[in-house]
Amino acid sequence: MNFLMYIFLIACVYYNKKGNPWFLYHHIGRDGVPTEWFEEHLKNIWFFNMKTLTNREMLNFLEKDGKLPKNCVALTFDDGYYDNYINAFPLLKKYNMKATLYLNTAYVEREENRAFKYLSWKEIKEMSDSNVFDIQLHSHRHMPIFVNTSFDRVVTERDLLDREIQHLYNGKAQIGFPIFGKRGEFSSTGVHVPLEAAKIFKNYYENLPLSGKDNKKEIQDFIDKELKKHLIFENLTDAKNRVLKDLDSNITLIEKHCGYRPNFFCWPWGHKSQDFINILKEAGIKGFVTTRKGTNSLKPDLENIKRVELREFTPLKFKLNLLICRNYLLGRIYQLLS
Repeated sequence: MNFLMYIFLIACVYYNKKGNPWFLYHHIGRDGVPTEWFEEHLKNIWFFNMKTLTNREMLNFLEKDGKLPKNCVALTFDDGYYDNYINAFPLLKKYNMKATLYLNTAYVEREENRAFKYLSWKEIKEMSDSNVFDIQLHSHRHMPIFVNTSFDRVVTERDLLDREIQHLYNGKAQIGFPIFGKRGEFSSTGVHVPLEAAKIFKNYYENLPLSGKDNKKEIQDFIDKELKKHLIFENLTDAKNRVLKDLDSNITLIEKHCGYRPNFFCWPWGHKSQDFINILKEAGIKGFVTTRKGTNSLKPDLENIKRVELREFTPLKFKLNLLICRNYLLGRIYQLLS
């Protein structure tokens, strides 16, 4: 037992600073990680003399040297919220650190009419031009698609204001329309529900007795026997055309406003599949970023980059995760236990 512990300690020393942790943020400030906590995160990175690298810098190291430098870390932000500019950007500049932002380009807002707290193109360009932020891909719309015909529930009045539900019905969702199993639209072939089919289901559902509305088996039987013939099932070619259209919008807008072509893709909701990795690689994507916890090696698997997001991102939890995940052995153990 003592011998095994000795071997383990030697291995921990050997693999120290050979892990490449990536951290995932959304909001910085009132709606997410408190600003003062985020500053403590940066202080910890500074204290341990770690170098923050953007995705483009990492790719340059890999193409030039075949691996990343020891003791490096990636700070990443998903979606593109205004508080990233107000709260995170000044602190990153203060500590001379860098980050990568995965941007949903459909929701970029105007500064004079900021309804949903997203960034403007002026702010995104400033962040990019500063070389503090690398702007990369998170899909244009960040939307789901139905991927099967397994009945979940029906559209309610509250859903009428949900842009994801409206997207599934091309902005024409009605109370009583069916909701099936869904995933991010970059991860699977889809099932499209034409309005005529949705109305057939709505009429069926509204005429069920109250007890029948809770009988999922009966409802599923109707879907399988009657509704399916009115649905449209994508093949992989259909899905490829759909996602490449969205990806092209994502790439084109970032290239137009930031002056370079992005080539790292962060999966919406972390939903992915090998078929779609292959599709996106053909389109020039070189790195694929997940929500899977763990660490990466100095020769990372670019098809499966892992990141750490903490439910409560306290400075202490960040420090512990930073120390664990910069050690490749401990980070791999953490990944297995997560």
